[in-house]
Amino acid sequence: MTREQYEHSKQRLDEQLREGIALLEAAHRQQVRALELVWSMSAEEALPSRIPPVEAAASQGRPVSPAQAPSQPRRRGAGELEEEVEEALRNVPEEFDRNDVCQALGYEPERASLYRILQGLKTTGRLSIRQNGSGRVPTIYRKTSEFDSPSQA
Repeated sequence: MTREQYEHSKQRLDEQLREGIALLEAAHRQQVRALELVWSMSAEEALPSRIPPVEAAASQGRPVSPAQAPSQPRRRGAGELEEEVEEALRNVPEEFDRNDVCQALGYEPERASLYRILQGLKTTGRLSIRQNGSGRVPTIYRKTSEFDSPSQA
């Protein structure tokens, strides 16, 4: 084995390790969400639900009233979604993904709009990317020390 082959093999193993860790972390988050769902359905104490009311009702076999039925999200004014996302980010852990943001918002905004806002916060230094997403593994963001400082408009 040459030095070049050794280095190539080592790099490939390191890459596989990083991918494996990302998949394991994503699986762990899903298991925690599933556990929270089971707990919220069986416990007398109410945990803060991470499942939108319509999905929770449907998953429990309860009828969904027209008032609960998903409708077209209302069109938000300029900057309104950004303000809602910034408020929602105060209620997510230090490390989070887009699913945590959607849960904190209580609805799922347009994917591109949410991405644009998160990228803007990254550009201003208020967020950083801990792990880039790939395929079904979402990007993991981290709040920086700049997060709590007022936004630069």
